[in-house]
Formats: sequence, C-alpha cells, structure tokens
Amino acid sequence: MKLSTPAAQFASLYDGTPKLIMVGTDTGPEPGTIPLRILRLVRHDGGYLLLSGNDGADDGADEGAALRTLAIPPAAVRAVWCGDEAARRDAEHLLGWWEGAGGPDSAPPQVTGDASTLLRGLLAQAFGEIDGLHRRNAGLQRTLSTLREEWGRSARLPPEAVELLDALRLSPPRLVFATPRPVGALPVPLRHGRNPAGAAEIVQRLPTGARGLAGLDLHLDQAPKGSGVLAVALTGVETGEPLAEWTLSFGELRSGWLPLRLPVASTRMDRLLDLRIGATGVVTEALRLSLAQAGLLDEYAVAPAARAVGQPAMLALRLWSGLPGLEYGAAAHLASHPAPDHLVWPLTQPVLAQLRKGRDFEATFPWFGLLRGGRILLHPLHGVVTAAHIPLDEVPGAMAVRARAVIDDPRCRTPIACKLVVAPPSVTVDEAEREEGVLASSGWMVLEEARRPLDLSAVLAAPWSGPMALHLFTDIPDRGHGLYGRTVFSDFELEIDSRTAWANPPVLPAAADGIAATP
Repeated sequence: MKLSTPAAQFASLYDGTPKLIMVGTDTGPEPGTIPLRILRLVRHDGGYLLLSGNDGADDGADEGAALRTLAIPPAAVRAVWCGDEAARRDAEHLLGWWEGAGGPDSAPPQVTGDASTLLRGLLAQAFGEIDGLHRRNAGLQRTLSTLREEWGRSARLPPEAVELLDALRLSPPRLVFATPRPVGALPVPLRHGRNPAGAAEIVQRLPTGARGLAGLDLHLDQAPKGSGVLAVALTGVETGEPLAEWTLSFGELRSGWLPLRLPVASTRMDRLLDLRIGATGVVTEALRLSLAQAGLLDEYAVAPAARAVGQPAMLALRLWSGLPGLEYGAAAHLASHPAPDHLVWPLTQPVLAQLRKGRDFEATFPWFGLLRGGRILLHPLHGVVTAAHIPLDEVPGAMAVRARAVIDDPRCRTPIACKLVVAPPSVTVDEAEREEGVLASSGWMVLEEARRPLDLSAVLAAPWSGPMALHLFTDIPDRGHGLYGRTVFSDFELEIDSRTAWANPPVLPAAADGIAATP
C-alpha cells in the first residue's frame, strides 16, 4: 500500500495533537463536537492520500502539489472511522499497512457506524485511558514512597541521582564535539542573484541533535577579499524547518575560528541537523573553509565530497552544548559579544589517548596507563617522582586547567602528593617539576586518605592560545613505599576565555531572537 500526504501537511501528522482518520465518508461530525483533528483517507493515483480536514477531499490533491510518501504511521491517532460498510476494505488496507510499518498492536481501533457510534467508542476509549492513568499514578506513588524510605535509611545517594544533579548544574556551555586539527581547505561556492535559491551550497551533517545545542565554531582557512555575504543555516533534517540562520558580510570575516551562537540553548528535539553554507557576491580571493579528516565518521563527510590527506573530510568545527532553554550571558541578544565570558572544554577520551610517560620506570605492578572513562593511573613509586604528560594542540584562549585526583584503593594508609602543571611544549619534564618556564601550576597537594577526591587547579596569568602540555606528578612525601597508593586523575577540563578564543566576534542568528528555542 502506498500512502502519501501533501508536503505542507507532513510535519503536522507527527505532532502531539489527537487525530481521527475518516475513511469513505463525506460528512463528519459537526465542528466542535469532538476535540480531535480530522484526517481524511482518499484514493489517489493508484494509492491513498491522507489529507487534513476538507483539503482536497473531492479530487484527492491539487494538481501539481508536492507529495511525500509516509514510511511511519501518523502520531496520536485515536481511531479510524468508516462511515459505511463500503469503506471497510480501504480501512483494512490502512490498518494492515499500519501493523507492518509500526509493529504489532500499533494500529488504532476501527469504528464502523454513524457519528453517535463514533462518539460512544471515543468515550469508552477516554474512560479506559483515565483508568490506566489512575493505575500508573498509584504505581508512581508507591515507587516514590519506596524510594523515600530507602533514602531515609541510607546516608549515601545512589550514583544515578548524583549524576542527575551534576547534569542539572547551571555550568557554562561545554564542548561536546571537536574535529581534529585542520589539514585541508574547501572553497565556498559563490553564486549570483540570478542563480536559483539553494544552488551551489556546502552541506555538513552535524554529529549531534538539536536539544541543548548552544552554538558552533567554523574554522575559516582564508577570509574572502571582495564584497558579498556569507549565509549559514542550521536545519532539522526530519522536519525541514530551520533552527537558526546567520548572515555575515565579507568585511566582518577574519581567518580563524568563527563562533556562531544561539540566543538560548535549543529546546528543539530534532535528532538530525544539517549545516548549509553558501555565499553571494564578487571576490578576488574566495572564502575557504578548513577541512579535517572524518576518520570512521564517513556518514558526516561534507557535501560536495572532499578529501583531506587522502581520506574523507568534514568541515573543521566545534559544537557547544548547554542546558536547554537557558540563556548564557546577560542580555545576550543585545550584547556586542553575546557568548559568555568563560566556556568549559572537557578533555574526552580521544584527547586523553595522547597520554605519554614523563619518565620510564620498571615495577612489578601496573603504575601507569589510561583507564576507562577518561581516567589516568599514575601510581607513585618508592624514591622517585612519577610523571606523565598530555600534549594538546590548538588550545584557544585557555585560562585555567582543572582535574581531580583520588586514591581509589581503600587499603592505602600512606599520604600521596600530586601536582598538575601547564607548560609550553618546549618545557621538559624536569623543568615542569621544578616549575621553570611553565604557564601555571596547582602546586604540590596531598591526598590524606583513600576515596576522598582532591580538586587540582592551575590558573594561568593570561589567556594562552596555541599548543600546550599538561604534566601530572605523584610522589610519596614520607619517602615510604606507598603500598596500595593507586592514584587516579580524572575530570580534566579547560576553562576558555571567549574574548581571546576566536578571531571573529560571536554572531547571533539573523532571524528572530527565539528561533533556536522554539519547541
């Protein structure tokens, strides 16, 4: 069975409004009789057409109207109503397709008869929903009572509750995705006003959904020379609706990172996003966007297809996320620099995988390594200071580096000293330990007992942009053997200064202020 709908009505089929599908009848209930949106199933061109209200009920669809084939059943359909026995076959075809596309027991109930029969069926369905709601509410109350009783007996919160509280903290926007260092460039196609809209544009699928998205950074390999406009649009793939649109004059662009921000972190639920980039004008040197290797993320390769060092490429970009609906920074839509002063860049597993030993030692037990969850093991050894370092490339405007250290073996009874040092790549391990020529240091701090974490913070005197190295040190202050002194570093993050992180000032969408936060 082929089921289609006009393209203009496609998105409305999947909203939360309760719906009723009418089959084979021209007279429905009077307006206002039932609080449901009416959909009509009519035959059209060897298949079926699903229409809203009375649109096209006579001939199925307007001539030349764009149609979209349905692969997923419409949402929130309460019933399929057959006005007479002649329409039963069409209704059975629809329900058979529904079971195949949506799975067993997914089809709505079928009602055959007049309007009063339909109203009785909907009323019985409503009473059944109310009874089910009462049962679920009673079960929820019992669950809450059990949870409250368990929490009253235990002094320690469950790990799930701790993670939830951490996620709900109103922290600065966090970096959720970053491509590797740019290794190529892609010119932005230039179109003139005579060309049709949408022609000659770059399309980049983003590896994140819309919910919580606070903005993104694009890397410009070369700013254009000439006059014109760069247009960037962020669009939901499923709905085709824009989330945000940015329009920038060529005279405002500089080579380097271009931050594109939303007025508030998005509350939209789109799972697939496309970034569409085009330019209009006349130039002597074209605008070029930097490319990075896509690696295993072939599905996020840029279109038109490009390659970076012989591999599929994607645009060099960074994605920032926050709490949905939260406005970051006071009066962001009025400020000259709407991005918040500080941003947080958590160091994830791929970045921490560059971990290296600072000094080579031999021991009969594991004393160094990268553990699951982005944790680093640096067990102190008798009579020496153990060291490790993490090289970082392209750090934008770093102000501080933070980490957490803990002795995770409860059998340890020896205090362990640890230190975090930030230094340029040219500084050696010995110089970093002596804090010669470094950018910042947390100083030696002592872990007094096991399982009690200690926060390490190295604050830079001025923002630093460029490559840097993070050095980790552990030592045994009393010169003992440090039995079971298994020291683990985790929760690495960089605090970034927005004023020095980008060559271009942050840009808000050119559309209405609330476009990015509209549900």
